[in-house]
Amino acid sequence: MYFILYNELNYIILTFIRNKMLFLCLHNKQIVIMKKRLFYFLLCASSMCFGYAQNLKNLKRINLESYFTNPVVSPNGKFALLTNQHFKGVYLLNLSNQEIQLITDKEGSGYAYTWNEKSNSFYFKQKNENEFFYNSKTYSYSILDQTIEELPEINANYLPSFKGLKENDEDNIVVFTNLNTLQIFARNLLTQEEWIVTQDDGQFYNALLSHDGKKVAVHKGADIYVYDINGQKEGIKIGTGIATSWSPNDNYLIGFLDQSSDGHTIENSEIYLFNPKEYRPKKITNTEVISEMFPSFIDENTILFSDDKTGRIFSFNIK
Repeated sequence: MYFILYNELNYIILTFIRNKMLFLCLHNKQIVIMKKRLFYFLLCASSMCFGYAQNLKNLKRINLESYFTNPVVSPNGKFALLTNQHFKGVYLLNLSNQEIQLITDKEGSGYAYTWNEKSNSFYFKQKNENEFFYNSKTYSYSILDQTIEELPEINANYLPSFKGLKENDEDNIVVFTNLNTLQIFARNLLTQEEWIVTQDDGQFYNALLSHDGKKVAVHKGADIYVYDINGQKEGIKIGTGIATSWSPNDNYLIGFLDQSSDGHTIENSEIYLFNPKEYRPKKITNTEVISEMFPSFIDENTILFSDDKTGRIFSFNIK
């Protein structure tokens, strides 16, 4: 993205210079004034460009033409799932060659999709045109076979915590919002045992299970809490915003906090790192030209995110 911005800036500067040179030829008496104006323009433009790049380390734009959002990177860091505005459709992005493939164009299918641990399949939900979202069904897509299969035994509400069925009982736990109580529940898909994770009062949503299956990040209002999977302890408030991804080693979470003056239109958004053990959020972006949303870990140091203003997808380093 830095080089793209730099090239666009060069084009603006060159166009500006050509126009000014023509003006100078026609108005020789204003040469000194125009030189000063040109100098200040170049100085401001250069400062804006380099200041923008300094906020995001090694910023790179993924070469995609349409509007995309909500990237979710595969565990091996080679692929990412994307969707369009309003979570319409599921797309598979190859991060190596930046080729993109449409998997489904169903409305609402781009919310809560998830990968299996081997990165060779992913899961998503979709509904028919005349159905409600709570009627959505779960589907899997095999990258090797390029086939879609319905999973009637998997409730779509289990996404995104469902990572595929495994032999070990402890690895088959999913978390979800109970739509009647709005509490977060956990369920073992093999033994069918079910229990409440959030014992506190309140309405909870958007549960995010850690990779080791021991912690759950949940949302209550605008705040983010972390609970033990067994539900025997009170939640720890770790920040405000939307948590979107655990780090590969589960040492922290990443998310975003948007800003709105009227409660409807998003004016800006920044990315935050959250410590799952205590309230110590760290703001890691600070830009006005990009609304950073839906960050997802490529690896421990690299983040993929979407710009809500333009629908562009970027990566950058957090260290």
